[in-house]
Amino acid sequence: MQYSEFVDYSKLDPVKKAAISKFTPYLDAPKRIGVRILPETIGESAVALELPNSDYYLAFNVEGLGTKNIIADKMFLDKRGKGVKYFENIGLDNVAMSTNDLSSIGADPFVYGDILSTHKSDWFSSDEKTNSLFEGFRKACEKLGMALPCGETPSLVGIIQPGALDLAGASIGLINPKKNLTVGQNMKAGDKIFGLASSGVHSNGISFIRKTLESLPEGYFTELPSGKIVGEEVLTPTTLYSKVLVDLVSSTQINYMQPITGHGWKKIMRNRKRLSYEIDFVPEKPELFSFLQEKAGISDAEAYYTLNMGVGYVLMAPKESAEMIFRICKKHNIVVWELGEVKDGEKCVKIKPKNVVFEED
Repeated sequence: MQYSEFVDYSKLDPVKKAAISKFTPYLDAPKRIGVRILPETIGESAVALELPNSDYYLAFNVEGLGTKNIIADKMFLDKRGKGVKYFENIGLDNVAMSTNDLSSIGADPFVYGDILSTHKSDWFSSDEKTNSLFEGFRKACEKLGMALPCGETPSLVGIIQPGALDLAGASIGLINPKKNLTVGQNMKAGDKIFGLASSGVHSNGISFIRKTLESLPEGYFTELPSGKIVGEEVLTPTTLYSKVLVDLVSSTQINYMQPITGHGWKKIMRNRKRLSYEIDFVPEKPELFSFLQEKAGISDAEAYYTLNMGVGYVLMAPKESAEMIFRICKKHNIVVWELGEVKDGEKCVKIKPKNVVFEED
């Protein structure tokens, strides 16, 4: 089984490039009201906007959850499950997908809007289930100091499958002061690569994970070697990284930041600069990832392309920033490792301990 069975980036990436090309002529349109889109943020995980006479930038991102809530639905309906509690994790996940991307350019999210699309509105007929989902949104807003003032709940008969829910959302943040903008403008050979621990699989590779687990006799209720239930481990909510990232860019020199989501560790080289990323240290695989890799029968190359493998975010920074990075991550209760170094050379990611190389397409 290969991840490309579910998400074929050889088809999706050209679509994204085509969209950027098609819409580039209109990037200057906001100038009619004095707003400038920063061109260096185009193609990054969020875009920055400069308003008239401002000493800050606004940042904007829109992102979807994917199919993780299907697991919550199936475990909710199974008498072995823990009921509506799973949807709370899904609500938090939906927020994290957008805000984690938003903060990759140094932005502090302050407002979020959700889109909850259904086949018919009867998905919301259970107040208990709906309230659990909303509790996840509420917890995320509380943790990030963020408002959720608007949203949309369309019923899409003929598009969404009966009983299904499709989640997405958008966030707006502040980059203040402007010097906190982090898009790799200062990244160079010699920078160190740091990895921030994930809380689990987060929300990527989920279709792949679903097929893997649904093929097992006990499905999502299969026990891991530790005795934990694999489906519940998969539904562990995504880490909200915004607070630690904003603290980092405000306290020390950080040259680039990127969530490990789609494309897995290949995403380390997302920045457009022609640099090589050499990984000398790989954290031990958490139990869940070892289990998934074994049951799916995939290589290290496929695993590190499909899943975050325990590292949810990467930073590139001068070696002089290392002490502050470790100090701030400890303050936020986030484990961090020094993974390797940015070097001159062909653009690629070399995961040396695993003998894996991801090259530019």
